[in-house]
Amino acid sequence: MPNPSFNSRKPISVHALPIFVCLFFSAIPHSALKIPPPLPILPLPSASQLQWQLSSMALFLHFGPNTFTDSEWGTGHASPSVFNPTLLNASQWVHVAKEAGFSRVILTAKHHDGFCLWLSEYTDYSVKASPWRNGKGDVVAELAAGAKEAGIALGLYLSPWDRHESCYGKTLEYNEFYIGQMTELLTRYGDIKEVWLDGAKGEGEKDMEYYFDAWFSLIHQLQPDAVIFSDAGPDTRWIGDEAGVAGSTCWSLFNRSNAVIGGTNPQYSQGGDPHGHDWVPAECDVSIRPGWFWHASQVPKSALELLDIYYKSAGRNCLLLLNVPPNSSGLISDEDIQALQEFKELRRSIFSNNLAEKGLLTASSIRGGNDNYQFSAYNVFEESIYTYWAPEEDQRDWVLYLDLQESVSFNVLQVQEPIHMGQRIIKFHLEILSGGRWKNVISGTTVGYKRLLQFPTVQSQYLKLVIDMSRADPLISYMGLHMDRFSILSHASNTTSQIYVNGSQVLRQVPNKHSQTATV
Repeated sequence: MPNPSFNSRKPISVHALPIFVCLFFSAIPHSALKIPPPLPILPLPSASQLQWQLSSMALFLHFGPNTFTDSEWGTGHASPSVFNPTLLNASQWVHVAKEAGFSRVILTAKHHDGFCLWLSEYTDYSVKASPWRNGKGDVVAELAAGAKEAGIALGLYLSPWDRHESCYGKTLEYNEFYIGQMTELLTRYGDIKEVWLDGAKGEGEKDMEYYFDAWFSLIHQLQPDAVIFSDAGPDTRWIGDEAGVAGSTCWSLFNRSNAVIGGTNPQYSQGGDPHGHDWVPAECDVSIRPGWFWHASQVPKSALELLDIYYKSAGRNCLLLLNVPPNSSGLISDEDIQALQEFKELRRSIFSNNLAEKGLLTASSIRGGNDNYQFSAYNVFEESIYTYWAPEEDQRDWVLYLDLQESVSFNVLQVQEPIHMGQRIIKFHLEILSGGRWKNVISGTTVGYKRLLQFPTVQSQYLKLVIDMSRADPLISYMGLHMDRFSILSHASNTTSQIYVNGSQVLRQVPNKHSQTATV
């Protein structure tokens, strides 16, 4: 009898089928099967929080009667007639933001003075009572149209404190009024990606209880893709200052139960909480000018000042929210645009070239074995959080070794974590081989979405990135070495960034065996 073949027309016996299936699958090499990724460590960001973090920078637009009255906190009694930006062009605002590398804009739709930049049906204190566009104009609508056309995300600030409305101070009545206005903003202008509010209120003002939980539920109902910013979240939190400076240790982890809008400890806001049960990343707000609103007598910060703020905000696991106020003509001023363009050029000059990416990489271990490219060390040269280096489980050493193939000078280290897998790294350091000995260059604490560490210029061919402490097996999605020829560092060599572990439970700690400079 001839041997059966796959070309035979004779059907395979039903009794032989299980044996055939087993033989077929046993022939598949074990290496062809994917190794599952590590287990994410809670808490994790939501989809909207992830998109917010990936945007890295946003432009704040403080605009209203204060722009025309040379004020910061309006009284709520300025005549609507003062608002007349004859050259207003919201598309210019959006263009300026996009050209400077910002991917979202946030407008003060209503500031503390209560004046509304849209045609609200709940008050006459708005653009409809102004001479601008003969009372028919709508700043929010024009900005929404410009942002949509440019592919820029739109956010809105609706101040809870209202110095104009007579119902402010009457808890039930004002909360209903506020929700009515919020509903207008979230149902008329398309997709809103961020709702920004705070607990600001001057001393001696009327007592007022805000129904924050009701507001938040409504916002998420009407705009499910929006993140909500406040002093205490729920989606993004205030960093605790208006200088745009985060703590040198900055966790996205946070306990909302420990925070009160309008009364959160600034130190807690700056550092976050390694024990936090909630994912509430920080937003750093700062103005390009001394004031939040435009004033003719003020000048913008220089590009170098903005770069320094960038290192201390976006470079510390935060989003940089930079206020660039339109002037009384309704345009962003030329001097502000120039500062933003120079700031963009500085970032391009420094970060467009990763001096490490042509180097040879090895790792202390790779999840699934050294031949598993799924979690290869070379993933850290890809600019995506969804590809990353992962070490083998239950290892003591977490190290990336880099041979640059020639001696290279650099003074900035960039490290990123795949934050969709949770924030993990507590402490790490960088070493270079110098004079035949390993020398500690810089030590840092939390990484998160992005960490930038500056240090006096060093030169070496060989270096290693060592993870000292982590909440779980550390994962690294990006590593970069850069040369900043513009910033002037005042600190000495072997600088160590401030440690703020705050008693965090550590999964494993790796002793620093080779470094000649101890970390704190």
